[in-house]
Amino acid sequence: MSKLILKRSQGPIAETPGTAKLAPGMTADDVSDMISEGIPLGRLGTTFDIGMAALYLSCEGSGSYVSGTTIVVDGAEWLYKPPMVPKEMVKELSRKVEAKSRALQPKLTSKL
Repeated sequence: MSKLILKRSQGPIAETPGTAKLAPGMTADDVSDMISEGIPLGRLGTTFDIGMAALYLSCEGSGSYVSGTTIVVDGAEWLYKPPMVPKEMVKELSRKVEAKSRALQPKLTSKL
């Protein structure tokens, strides 16, 4: 069996001391609602989610051939980044750039 090393590569996990520290004085439900908005899967992780990742890596039938990787258990939070520019603005700017590009296009004339 391969050596299993677990490091912290997780998102916020519900009902844990770390999550409670994110917003002192707020109820667990309020903290969950606030944090869940920024997570693509729409919810906090659970201790079960972390346990299943560890189980996957430690079982002979599933994770026995996995090596040299990081499994991120965070509800796709690390993949998601809010757009810096609104979609409509990107469309508008893209059309302007395309129009300029077409205007600069060389005029082809036949020498035949």
